[in-house]
Amino acid sequence: MRRLIIILTCCLVSACADRITAPVQPEALASPNTRQIFVVTNRQQNAQGYLANTRNSELTFLDTTVSIPPEHSAGEAPTFHARPDPQKHFVIAKEAQIASLPELAKRVSSSLSDQLRRNREVTVFVHGYYNTYQDSLFRIAQLQTDFNMPGTVVNFAWASAGSPLGYAHDRESALFSRDDLERTLRALAKSKSDRLLLVGHSLGTFLITETLRQIELKEPGWTARNIDALALISPDMPVDLFLRNLEPIKSLPESTVILTSTEDSALRLSSRINRSTQRLGQLSNPDLLADLPVIVFDVSSFSDGSSNHMTFAESPALIALLRDARTFDELLAPDDPNFLLRQAEKVRVSNQAIAIQVSGPPGGS
Repeated sequence: MRRLIIILTCCLVSACADRITAPVQPEALASPNTRQIFVVTNRQQNAQGYLANTRNSELTFLDTTVSIPPEHSAGEAPTFHARPDPQKHFVIAKEAQIASLPELAKRVSSSLSDQLRRNREVTVFVHGYYNTYQDSLFRIAQLQTDFNMPGTVVNFAWASAGSPLGYAHDRESALFSRDDLERTLRALAKSKSDRLLLVGHSLGTFLITETLRQIELKEPGWTARNIDALALISPDMPVDLFLRNLEPIKSLPESTVILTSTEDSALRLSSRINRSTQRLGQLSNPDLLADLPVIVFDVSSFSDGSSNHMTFAESPALIALLRDARTFDELLAPDDPNFLLRQAEKVRVSNQAIAIQVSGPPGGS
C-alpha cells in the first residue's frame, strides 16, 4: 500500500511543476475563445498574491476571464504554466475583484440578461481533491468549452492542498467550507436565473452533500425548491455516509445524476485509504439507492487506461455523447430520461433509482 502511494505521488508530482503561480495576462483577452467565470473562494493569498492552499475565514469574489488555446480539442486536459503562452496554455486574461457576495449575485444576474431564456441557468462547480485554484478554474473553463455549456458558471474554489499527500487536509477543508458554500448557494438562488445547477467532482461531492444536509436541517425543502439539477461526478464518499447525509433531505432536486465508474482507480485507492468497501463513485448496482429518485450513470466502458477519475472531462467520446443534450439539466432530467435511455447499453431499475450503462468506443476513451 505504501509503495502504491509513493508511486502515485511521484507520477503526480512529476506531471506538474508550479501549480500555484497563475499570472494574469491581459493580452490574452484578444483570444478568439474566452470564457467568463465567476469565482467564490476561501483560499488565502500567498506572499506573491496568488490564491494558495491555506484556508481563509473570509471569502474572496472574482470576475475572471480565461482564454483557451486555439488548438484545444475536446477532452484535452488544461495545460498551464508559470509563464504561459496563450497559444499553448490556458491563461487568466482578466481577474477583477468583487466587493461582496450580493454584488457577485447581481453580476451573475446581469450576465444572464442578454441570453435566451432557455439558457438562463447558473452552474456552480465544486472541484475535488488535489486541486489548486487554477486546476479548478481551468477545468471548468474546459468543460464550458467542450460541452458548450449555456448560461453562467460560478467556480466554488475551496482550499484543497493541491497535493497528492493532502487528502486529510482536503477533507478538513471540505468541512471548513460548508458554511461558505451554503452562503453562496443561498445568494445565487436569489439571482435571476431560471435554473440553478450544482455540479461536484470527487471530494467536492462530499462538501455538497454536507452543505445540503445542514441547509435542510435549518430549512426543510430548501434543496428541491432552489436546486434544479444536481450532478455528483465520481463521488468520493462511502455509500452509507451519502445516505446518512441525505436523510434530512426529503426531496432531491428534480434532476439528480450520479456518474460512476467501476474502473476508477483513484476511488479504488481512496477505498483502501479509508478502509471502506466501496465509494459511491464506484457504484453500478442501484439497489443501495433504491429509495432515491436518482440516475446512476455508469461510464465504466469509457475507460482509457488512466486513473479514469476524470473520464467525464477527458473522454472525447463521452463528451461527444453528452454534448448532444440541449441543456445540462435536460441531460439530467430523471422524469424524462429518454436522452440517456437512447444511449443505454443496459438499464436497470430498482424502485426509484435507475442505473444506466452506456457503451464506450472500442478501445475506450
